[in-house]
Amino acid sequence: MRSEAAPNERTPWAQGTGRPADIPDAAIVLNQRIIARESLDSSVPAALKLKRRIKRFALDNELDHLPIGDIVSVALDEWLTTRGF
Repeated sequence: MRSEAAPNERTPWAQGTGRPADIPDAAIVLNQRIIARESLDSSVPAALKLKRRIKRFALDNELDHLPIGDIVSVALDEWLTTRGF
């Protein structure tokens, strides 16, 4: 029988062996003129108001265009890298 953790107990994340050597830095990829892209569909909690906050950030920094895909790429790349993936 499989034991279930209580809802408020945290199971530690598995740590990877390190960022793969063949993965370039996000800044290098995003600064290329032509970038091959793939879709990453995701829903985010509405309570975080991420769309509104990103729009506010763009307005406050006088940015005409703020590519959401690039923001997601950097955030996920950093998140995975700190966990060794």
